[in-house]
Parts: sequence; structure tokens; C-alpha cells
Amino acid sequence: MMLKSWCGAVLVIGLVSVAGRVRAVDDAREVVDKGDMCKHTLCQHDLRVTLKTRDGGTYDRTFDVFPGTVQPFGLAIVAGQTVNLEADVTGDTVFNFRVVDTVTHPAKTLTAHLEQSPKGDMLLSLSNPFDRPLKFDMAIMPLDNAQLLPTSSCPVKAGLKSFEMWPDPLFQVVLTKPRFVGATGKAMSCD
Repeated sequence: MMLKSWCGAVLVIGLVSVAGRVRAVDDAREVVDKGDMCKHTLCQHDLRVTLKTRDGGTYDRTFDVFPGTVQPFGLAIVAGQTVNLEADVTGDTVFNFRVVDTVTHPAKTLTAHLEQSPKGDMLLSLSNPFDRPLKFDMAIMPLDNAQLLPTSSCPVKAGLKSFEMWPDPLFQVVLTKPRFVGATGKAMSCD
């Protein structure tokens, strides 16, 4: 996955691009200060992530500053978040995503929600307000692994919601390459 390079903050988990590869960082020496990061991306503030760990413990961390949901490479949905995302469409291209607090344009607002079940499974729900099936490439960042791992994804049918599940705790899901696909056959397969 190719991304434009950006800086993380002094965080336990952040994303950076190194030689075109995305990876997480947990070493403050590898990142630039938070103020500089917020010059390049719309930052989130006081972001709390609470997850049940695989061994039954609890991960509970509040980040005073964290990279925004909308990034040059796509969208990063963090565990526990519900995000409304307006987008523009020209032809077959979905672009110009922006986070909105309130859905005022339902015909062009997607909603993404990443939550953990009481058993520890993760569930991503993603709504598609458009009149055509929408597909993203996806990667996941497990809580116990500081790397983004590619994962399969299914198209979201026109005007509906899709659900993706994983058995282990995830810190975040990254969505890239939004595109409309055909409504039948191979275009609707999960890959």
C-alpha cells in the first residue's frame, strides 16, 4: 500500500510511511512533535481506546493528540469510533472524504463504526449511501501487532450497510482505494 509520508505523534501506536510501506511506530525517537503532525493532518484530540486483550486483560489508553481519520492514503477507523464521512463523487471516483459531526447530507455520508463484542471479536460496520456498490481495500492493525495486515473485504451494496468481523482485538482498520464496483458476479465477491 503506497502512502504519502506523514508524521506520527508521540504515541504508543501511530502509522508512518517508510520507503512506501506502512508500519506502526511505538518509539518516540521515530516521530516528529505533535504540533508538526497537526500541520499535515486534521488531528483528533483526547481519543480514548479501550479494548479487552486476547489474554483477558484490558488495554485502556487516552491519546491527547492522534492522527485524524482522513489521511492522504485513506481512512483510519480506530476501535470504539463511530465516524460520519461525507464524500464527493465524480463518475466512478469517490473522493474528498471529510469527517462531519452531524449527518446533514445523507445521500453522500458514509458511517463507519468499529466495536468490540463482549467476547472480544471486532466488528466493522460501514454504510453506503450511494446508488452503486462501494468497495474499499482493507488492512487491520491487531492490538498485539504493530503492523498493518491486509485483509479481505466485501463490497457494500448500494444504500445498505456491510459488516466485517475479526476474532481478535484490533486497534484500527484502514480503508483505502474507495471505488464503485458492478452489482453482480465477480464484482460483488469478497477478496
